[in-house]
Amino acid sequence: MNKAAVFSFGRVNSYRCPNKLLRPFADTTLTDILLGKLSQLDAETFFCGYETEFKSKCDQYGIRFVQRDERSASIDGPITDILGCLRDIEFEHLLLVSACLPFLRTETIRRFYEECLMDKSRPAFGVVRRNAYFMTSNKQPINFDADQRTRNTKTVEPVLEFAEALHYFSKDYFFEQGTFMDWNQVRYVDLEERYELIDIDTDEDFSLAEALWKQRWTPAI
Repeated sequence: MNKAAVFSFGRVNSYRCPNKLLRPFADTTLTDILLGKLSQLDAETFFCGYETEFKSKCDQYGIRFVQRDERSASIDGPITDILGCLRDIEFEHLLLVSACLPFLRTETIRRFYEECLMDKSRPAFGVVRRNAYFMTSNKQPINFDADQRTRNTKTVEPVLEFAEALHYFSKDYFFEQGTFMDWNQVRYVDLEERYELIDIDTDEDFSLAEALWKQRWTPAI
């Protein structure tokens, strides 16, 4: 119970990009990419899935497979039902790694995990700094003076964007409160390489990420 584990989860029934985790992605799949990274970590790791295809992949990489029920793999909320299988996990603290970010490096996951262990009781969330001009939907400036004459993104106040990549949280808090973390307590951990956070949500995202993977990516994950 004192240890922290690293895990991910997935399903076949993705509405915006069906079967994105198992369909061919270049010469591999998103699931293979993810499990390859988990297998390189010096940590307890597991993958939560419902379909047998995920179990076969986990067996191939030597990653522990945690069985989800059929309902959890077919709903979009609440998150405590989607990840209800965590109730029986023996770890109190967990690091969730998104399965939809193929460019997220193993070393980035490792550094984030090690930083979390330095203050194990506090939740943590990965963020990226955006140096650009932002405003609300009703055109109110967020991080700049609307009266300024000259615009320069080098001097603008950066905005922190939450990266749906790495979430570190307490299992007890998750099930008691129905959410990953208290926003007043969470630590923000900067993720430096923006391309690592390319997130695949749609068919278009999938095609663009696959094309980029073929052009610039090497298997050194």
